[in-house]
Amino acid sequence: MEFATDPIDPVHLAHAVQAMADAQPSPFGLWLLIDAALLDPARLASVLRRNGWTHVNALANTPLEAYGAQGPQLLELPRDDDEVRAEGLRRLATIDPAAPAFSWLASSHSVAHLQACFGYLAQARHDGLKLHCRMGDARVLPTLLAALSVPQTQRVAQAIAQWQWFDRSGASVGNWLAAAGDEGAAGAGDHLELDATQFAALLDASEADGIFAQLLETVSQLVPQTGRAAFHQRLQRALEVATHLHVAGNPDRLQFVVLSLTCGDNFYQHPDLSDTWKAVAQGTSLSSLMKGWSDELWKALEGKAS
Repeated sequence: MEFATDPIDPVHLAHAVQAMADAQPSPFGLWLLIDAALLDPARLASVLRRNGWTHVNALANTPLEAYGAQGPQLLELPRDDDEVRAEGLRRLATIDPAAPAFSWLASSHSVAHLQACFGYLAQARHDGLKLHCRMGDARVLPTLLAALSVPQTQRVAQAIAQWQWFDRSGASVGNWLAAAGDEGAAGAGDHLELDATQFAALLDASEADGIFAQLLETVSQLVPQTGRAAFHQRLQRALEVATHLHVAGNPDRLQFVVLSLTCGDNFYQHPDLSDTWKAVAQGTSLSSLMKGWSDELWKALEGKAS
């Protein structure tokens, strides 16, 4: 699998977990959450056997437990031997350093309590629609936690004291700290109910990754082999411009991104395209309008990229 992320240094994962361990009171356990769907299953199973660490289905005892070994896995990290823990983490990260499959957390609660929390986050619903929220995916997790309402945040804080992950660059650690218990009542229920704003935020945050996957399938030569975190930022900027120009629908938004990559990020500013954007704003498809672009315009746009 390929991702719009840069690889992490396996040593940095061990160091980041060590930093969390050093900051936690003794009653708190350390846990690693692994999105197993993003890793080679045979290699993951081999490393887990070699480490000898017990792991469980993070969604067990929830309606999503059928994902089994292909779903998020939860394992408690040893607290009494820093070097054993560090070596085991390095082995896990080496499976695929670019995979956004790891996050780590501190909790004073039981496995069952954590599983209930993960089930709550994973069983998202919006306007009656059931969704599987990939809370174990480090591309999704930051936006998800930031979008939670106060009661929803408190619901997570009942189980988790601190939660961390690497950002797309693989260099910086994202951090979530449980809010104080007096900041509001915790949400009830067994699933996460998303309002329109929250749902839109999650969709917007995932769009560039979806476009990245489509580029790999259709025009893979436009996707760099390195610097993919920066490439993801470039995709996001192109999509923001597309939104500003009222380019709607996945086919046209993908086409806009391809034009940005092949004709330059500022191609849309060419004066001969002003009528195109006026028509797009009125609901005309970008792809259909492109059929009427002159050879001279195409030469000018291609020249901007050179």
